[in-house]
Amino acid sequence: MQKTDEKMHDAADMQPKPVKDSVVVTRDIVHPSDVNAHGIVFGGYMMSLLDRASCIAAFTHAGKKVTTVAMDGIRFFKPAKVGTILTIRASVNRVFNSSMEIGLKVMGLDQLSSEGEQLICRAYMTFVAVDAEGHALAVAPVVPETPDEIRRYNEALVRREARIALSKSLTAR
Repeated sequence: MQKTDEKMHDAADMQPKPVKDSVVVTRDIVHPSDVNAHGIVFGGYMMSLLDRASCIAAFTHAGKKVTTVAMDGIRFFKPAKVGTILTIRASVNRVFNSSMEIGLKVMGLDQLSSEGEQLICRAYMTFVAVDAEGHALAVAPVVPETPDEIRRYNEALVRREARIALSKSLTAR
């Protein structure tokens, strides 16, 4: 009886899920301890915030333990100074069997400026669902519904193919 229950639970885990079900929006404020000598947020601090938000999105989608495999495509557009309120948005762009690409966007609101929210950075992270021994586990597909989600879904495949081609090119030497 238990094996039947486990199979039913596993089948339910593999049902496609909409992107919106695992979107994460979190906020943080840049403190003096988070910045370099020029008063601008450390890139490593920002990467830590990105890793946390994307981990939550990946886990929420997979419903399983996940681990970071890669961070790529991180691009900073505007510096975040002390006092900037950061809004970090993470969503699952696409699932590739056991791996998931998470797209991230960070907006910043400088409390001392009248500019409004500004784009601080964008990034892409890859997570893999794993079992207790660290072996990869299959993850349910993600279903893009909005035009933006569909665009990100399609672009995720292009980025994956580019990463694979680069890896093959570098290991062939």
